[in-house]
Amino acid sequence: MALFTHQDAQLGELEGTGYLFQSKDSFPPSLQGVFFGPNEHAEAMEFLVDKDPVAFKGIMYKKNRAGQIKGTRVEMTVDVKQFREVSMGARALLEVVEEEAS
Repeated sequence: MALFTHQDAQLGELEGTGYLFQSKDSFPPSLQGVFFGPNEHAEAMEFLVDKDPVAFKGIMYKKNRAGQIKGTRVEMTVDVKQFREVSMGARALLEVVEEEAS
């Protein structure tokens, strides 16, 4: 069962779906994410891997201590860490580098 649902998002100038979430697998916890775009954007998305950070506009999910999940619209700067073509289109894995005012 997926905890998060894909929402409309933007990675740089590319339109697609995705979200950010808080990963507690590291200390301190980090913000990571996923972005899906159509196959037409595959080449542009792959080019972003390990390049300069890019803006992400979309939803960020955080879980509170009671276990409730809250989604908030944000704009943050992210690094694209990995790219792969999947059945849903093109997928990029993201890591937030700095939070911006939204």
